[in-house]
Amino acid sequence: MLVDVCREGAPELRQRALETLCHNYWYPLYAFARRTGNGRQDAEDLTQGFFQYLLERGLFSSASQELGKLRTFLLTAFQRYAGDVRERGLALKRGGGYEILSLDVDEAERNFGEPAEALTPHEIFDHQWAMTVLLGALGTLREEEDGAGRGTQFAILEPFLNPRSEAGGNYADAADALGMSGEAARKVVSRLRGKFRDILRRQIGDTLRFPTDEQVDAELTALKRALRRL
Repeated sequence: MLVDVCREGAPELRQRALETLCHNYWYPLYAFARRTGNGRQDAEDLTQGFFQYLLERGLFSSASQELGKLRTFLLTAFQRYAGDVRERGLALKRGGGYEILSLDVDEAERNFGEPAEALTPHEIFDHQWAMTVLLGALGTLREEEDGAGRGTQFAILEPFLNPRSEAGGNYADAADALGMSGEAARKVVSRLRGKFRDILRRQIGDTLRFPTDEQVDAELTALKRALRRL
């Protein structure tokens, strides 16, 4: 599990797991920082500084029961870090500072403008966490299908799975492009949705300290709830 590797894995595996974690969670935390009143530059610096702090201080190694849901642990730790920066008047690094992440802030700002303005900081964090998890699972499925020689087929059918595809897909057009019947196209999409669900459950389980079926179900419920807020 990703959580266990972050805490107890071999140094090389732990570093790789931490880098994956940083890549997956930087934008939800960036969005949280923006919604709590920070400007673009300060939000970027806070996010960079937090992950540097996370890695250098080995917070995962010292965490015990607190590390249950990874998203809850990270958000709580980020709030503490941001509060410490404010209270101590710590200077945020800018220009020439050590960067552990390559942040696409322009893309982040475009995404930040998508959710409704009425969302609270915690709601926007949950929403962006949900989108990150969904798109991550979709990316894994894309890689698997491409590796199996079905990349072209997946590219045509992806709109039926992608949460960012507002219009969804048109079975008649997809079937025509693939040279199959509409019913056959629906069966392929059904197979892909099954694989997508399995990957999603597996990736959510990787963010839980003790991933039981009930805990994974609860996180899936939280994910759906976060997406419905828009």
